[in-house]
Amino acid sequence: MKEKKLGGRPKLANYQKRTKCFRVMFTENDYIYIQSKAEQAGLSVNEFCHQAAMDCQVCQRISPEMVSAIRDLSGIANNVNQIAHQMHTYGLESVKQQCFSIISEVSRIITQVKNNNHDSKD
Repeated sequence: MKEKKLGGRPKLANYQKRTKCFRVMFTENDYIYIQSKAEQAGLSVNEFCHQAAMDCQVCQRISPEMVSAIRDLSGIANNVNQIAHQMHTYGLESVKQQCFSIISEVSRIITQVKNNNHDSKD
């Protein structure tokens, strides 16, 4: 009796099978853009999205502490602009103490932001 030839590709091991899926919605423009990127890469849209999702780096959302620190820095930047205006108007010595105060505050906030970044990477 003749042995039947097996055709097709070999079966995948269980750990290699893709059994789960996500449903993702795109705008028409986004969909066309992804299709063109997949075509340029020589991949199907599904394979392109899979590779993009597996290879991407996800940025962590900004913590409330970081938002507060950024807001503080924005306020300080406004103060620095006001001090620069006062320096041009009244001279350097009259605003010297304000400058030292702001420099120490900026240093404190920068240290806080650095510590927050190091903590979030762990």
